[in-house]
Parts: sequence; C-alpha cells; structure tokens
Amino acid sequence: MFKKIISYLKNFYNPVPDYLSPHGALYKRILNSSYERYFYKKIMVPDTLDGRFDLIILHIFVILKVYKNSSEQNKNFTQKLFDIFMLEVESSYREMGISDQSFSKKMKVVIESFYGRTKMYDLNYDNEHEFINCLLRNIWSNDSSYKVSARELYDFVVLKVNKYKNKSINEILELSSDGF
Repeated sequence: MFKKIISYLKNFYNPVPDYLSPHGALYKRILNSSYERYFYKKIMVPDTLDGRFDLIILHIFVILKVYKNSSEQNKNFTQKLFDIFMLEVESSYREMGISDQSFSKKMKVVIESFYGRTKMYDLNYDNEHEFINCLLRNIWSNDSSYKVSARELYDFVVLKVNKYKNKSINEILELSSDGF
C-alpha cells in the first residue's frame, strides 16, 4: 500500500509523457529516428548528449516548420510535442542526479537552446548556405571540415519538411508509422 502511494505521488509530481497520444507517438518516432546510427556514422553527428539533443531539436523543428502558419489545432499539437520533449529532458536530468539547486539553470539553458536553434533554423530555412552554417555552429562547433555532413543534414530536413508539408496530424502519423 505504501509503495502504491509513493508511486502515485511520483507520477503526480513527475508526470509521465503520454506516448499513446498523437503527439506522444510522434515524439517516440522522432526519438527513434534521432537515434539512428546513420546520423552518427555517415553524417558524423557527435554521438554525445549534445549531439543527440541537437538532432531531436532538428526533428522537432521539421514539425514546427510544417505547422508554422497553421490552424490552432496544429499549433496546440506542436505545443504538446514541445511539452513532451521538456518532460523527457527534465526526466533525463533528474535521472542523471542534477540537484534541485542547479536544475532550474540547466532547464533555462535547454529552453534557450531550443528556441535559439529553432528560430535560427526557421529564419535561414530558405537560405541553404546560412542553414548549413547554423548546423555547423550548433552541431560541429563551427568546424568547416563537416560542411558535407551539414549539407546532408540540411537535405534531410528539407526532405522531411516536404514530406509532411500540407499534411494533417493524422496523415503525418500515418506517414511516419514506419519511421520519421
């Protein structure tokens, strides 16, 4: 009985993402895609927490871009996608043992990083050269020797935006059922 109460309280204070919801299902597909070895072996994204973080943001950016000037329902969907991302980041930090004293500072950095990256990706989406520079800066610390890798990652983003453009949430879920 005592364990059930503790479990209930943990779930109440640390909400668990709903992976059965449409935004939760898509988030899981984004995670699975961002963990594909292709990004780390072929495109040479650093296989680190920061590298994975950047790939997840880039995947989420695809959906943000697709639904940028969209209906309120689609904007609510992207907000829920962002919310589940933040729950996951928070959970990861707690599992890593980040103390409550430094937790809010770390989450502030995560939020600033997310908004900063997605804003720059959006501003430069139609300018391949500048978008590639954003990727080089964010993922490869401005190392221009990764320009070919950044170009491949840019091509991936454009391909996915085109795949999901003008699609409903249900169509995106159907199209991504075999992988994002």
